[in-house]
Amino acid sequence: MICPCCGRIREISATECASCGARQVGDPLAPPDILMPKLGPAFAAFFCAISAIVVFLLTWIFINDMKVGRALLVSALGSSTKFTQSLLQIDGNLPYYRIYSYDAYRLAFLFSFGLIPFSIGGIWLARRATRLAKIDPARFGGLSLAKVSLATSIGLLVIFSAVMVTAIPGAIERGRAQRMAATRALMYELHQQALQRYYKEYGSYPQDLFDLSRVSADSAPQADYWQHSFSYIPTGVIASKGSAVSFSNYKLVSAGPDGKFGTEDDITMVDGVIVNGSSDSDLPTTLLTPEKPRQ
Repeated sequence: MICPCCGRIREISATECASCGARQVGDPLAPPDILMPKLGPAFAAFFCAISAIVVFLLTWIFINDMKVGRALLVSALGSSTKFTQSLLQIDGNLPYYRIYSYDAYRLAFLFSFGLIPFSIGGIWLARRATRLAKIDPARFGGLSLAKVSLATSIGLLVIFSAVMVTAIPGAIERGRAQRMAATRALMYELHQQALQRYYKEYGSYPQDLFDLSRVSADSAPQADYWQHSFSYIPTGVIASKGSAVSFSNYKLVSAGPDGKFGTEDDITMVDGVIVNGSSDSDLPTTLLTPEKPRQ
């Protein structure tokens, strides 16, 4: 048995503790007639499931400038109360917000990377609590609570997994669109800050992008978002008495995500304007074929 004074284990038959010298003053207490079953495993599984739901709901209501929370208050309480009138004075569009499902879906996708493993942990805890309650009901209780926790955790796992699977293609496409937009911005920057300055100063577009160092103190963009070098083709040869060749037009092409020119994802700029399609047949012939100098 354990000594109540020092906490060390001593022989039940001994009347004195060998460690601290405490003496036994009476017979040990008899064990209770009825032992209450332990509810720890069942409550642990239930807390795991409920905490995921509570965290999701609180985040959904309070993020994005609390638009969801304020809109829900106006919908639930109406616009006649003094509190909701003060909310409407700050933002009169609250009754017209339709962002509940959109914010919930977006948040579920962001949370899915953490809540899916959390839900799997909740399933494991609930299965363990259910198994203990069935094997030894005298020691472990909460079988109904464990079953509810198991069903809740499985439901959360299914929901967040479905959201993640359905949202991944859209997220990939949005990321691709953002990278394409960033490449277009680089091409516009190259046109505005380097190519146009070169044309204004020399009356011609450069023969090569490396010639832009003459007018651009800062290094002009030479590659797209994917670090693929731009394809630059000067066109429209201008007749000149001197030996230098002047160009009135140009074509700037990014190979796009695949890094290969001549494919559908190419981004083409002609004289500072992004044009649709990557095929040369879509562009004016005068821009693709240099003009012969007049005799």
